[in-house]
Amino acid sequence: MKFLTTYFLGTLLFFSLQFHTKHNFKNTGMGYYIIPNKQTACQNNFGNGLSFFFEQVGGYEETAEVEQVSKILRIDLSVFQDVDYEYSKKVELEKHWHNIDTFTRVVHTFISKIKSQPNYYKRITHNPDKQKQNDEFSRLIYMQDTAQAAKILEQLQKQPYYYYPPDYGYLSKGRLLKDLQILKHTLDCYKKSGVTKIRLEYS
Repeated sequence: MKFLTTYFLGTLLFFSLQFHTKHNFKNTGMGYYIIPNKQTACQNNFGNGLSFFFEQVGGYEETAEVEQVSKILRIDLSVFQDVDYEYSKKVELEKHWHNIDTFTRVVHTFISKIKSQPNYYKRITHNPDKQKQNDEFSRLIYMQDTAQAAKILEQLQKQPYYYYPPDYGYLSKGRLLKDLQILKHTLDCYKKSGVTKIRLEYS
């Protein structure tokens, strides 16, 4: 029973974070930042939408939009998961630097593949019942009877597409492509300014 309670509370915490995520990609708190290895006058643009797109792996894992997109477009996007969380430690920093040309090629290839397959987003699996499930889940958070709440949560998790993300329109409305183009512009500016390496930071 102790294990069940611990598991249940952990599950509630996880889905509570999912439930309270801001879907307009603004004021999301934690997010990605791109850091060059020298100071420049360039704008360090890594949009909130793009940040949220790559963050989803932490919550949805293989069902995250980015994982599905990677398979559909046949592109390795793992470089965006090489994120520095220990940016106060110099030894950790050294592990996460990427050659700017190599990183830029990934972004350029990503843009090219989206342009060559503009309807790729239609092959993404989303959860059409996410709002309804979120409403039910919000009720569970305040239930006193944790055993009953656990049963309801188990039933929710058995529903089709439960572990898939909802459709925020980020892909279908072309916002992913737009944010990637902005990121590419930032990388080009870095290159012209003498930057040789970049790293991603999450804070």
